[in-house]
Order: sequence, then C-alpha cells, then structure tokens
Amino acid sequence: MRVIVRALGIGLAATAALVLLTLGSDDTGDANIGAGLAVFAVLALGGFGWGLADGVRARSAGLLALVTRWALVSVLAVATVLAGLAVRSGWDRLDLDASSIALLGLLVLVPSVVGVLIGYAVRSGSRSRVAGDRVG
Repeated sequence: MRVIVRALGIGLAATAALVLLTLGSDDTGDANIGAGLAVFAVLALGGFGWGLADGVRARSAGLLALVTRWALVSVLAVATVLAGLAVRSGWDRLDLDASSIALLGLLVLVPSVVGVLIGYAVRSGSRSRVAGDRVG
C-alpha cells in the first residue's frame, strides 16, 4: 500500500504540474521546456523528500527493503505520468522511447535512494548518540 500511495502521489503531482503549465498554451507542437522541467523537479524532489522521510522513519525495514520499495515506486510513478500524458494528449501523440522512460524512472529512483541513505544514516547516528549518552 505504501508503494501505491507514494507512486500515485508523486506521479499525479508531476502530471498536475504538467497540465497546469500547459493549460493555456496553444498546440503548435513546440516544446514547452518549463513544463518539462517542472515535471522533472516534482519527480526528483518528491522522490528525495519521501525517501528521506522513509529513511528516517524506518523502524524494522532494512535498507535493501527501502531501496526495493523505491524501485517499485519509480516504475509506478512513471506509469502514472505516462497515463496522465496519454489522457491529456492521446497515446498516438506520445513520442517517447525507452531512454526517455528510463530517464523519468531514474529521476525518481536516484534522488529517493539518496534520501533513504541520508535518512537512514541520520536515524542510525541519532540512535548511537542516545545509546552513548545512556552508557556514559
């Protein structure tokens, strides 16, 4: 359930950013760089922030379980964005190849794993300080 919530949250936020930034634009076929960068930012920042929170809050989940969770989240978030694009413009208008889809997935996966690692390290560091204070 956590995977689905995170994937839908990030994917729908990225799709909403794209729709809001392309709402008033004419359909001339020109690239809307700002909308694309907004989608990239939402994917990366959403993955990092939520990954950081997961790393800090991880109680029983191991590091490998968290990274696996975020690998699944990245795949489902990209699927959500692609579905949103298809609804907005139609499947026939999507001009994406495998490298574009992989880039979108990595924009979620890499920052989320960095966030998980930082959060996990912060959590582990605070536990050892508390344990050290009790001993001493």
